Amino acid sequence: MKFRPVRFNSYLCVLVAAVLAACETTNPGGSTKAAANVATLRIHLETHADTVGLSRQITVGRENAQTFSVTTPVLSEGNLAAARLWDGNEGQFAIHLQFDREGTRSLEMLSMSYRGKRLAIGGQFPDPRWIGTARMERRIADGTLLFRPDATREEAEKMVRLLNNTVAKLKKYKD
Repeated sequence: MKFRPVRFNSYLCVLVAAVLAACETTNPGGSTKAAANVATLRIHLETHADTVGLSRQITVGRENAQTFSVTTPVLSEGNLAAARLWDGNEGQFAIHLQFDREGTRSLEMLSMSYRGKRLAIGGQFPDPRWIGTARMERRIADGTLLFRPDATREEAEKMVRLLNNTVAKLKKYKD
């Protein structure tokens, strides 16, 4: 049996070159410039603590900390259509999240099935943290979620700006 080492080595060289060319996706610092302009958003449903490991215990808030168990995320930035900062009374503000059609449907089903439960809202702006909760007291059919974030006004403005950047980038990839 004759073996052609030249053909084998040429295939190996092409494979190694392709792998090495595909590996450099970030700058030497390890982060990309685009990652600094986007954010993630994860909305988790409150649940009972279990022994199987399907839920986890979290603490939301710094001043008025709330501890409860949550499931895996039920909504994310992929379901978001827009985010806005709403002003209330003097010194008060809230974040208004508007979801797309799929997110609206999911939020409506959740609010009807789990009335009275809380939603834990977390994200990465750029550091991961829990930013607030919202209680589902009624059916939410319009696809909007309004909550007071556990953040300063500057942090909330940054969150909204980064979430809107993320929505714009995701929309560009969907189209």
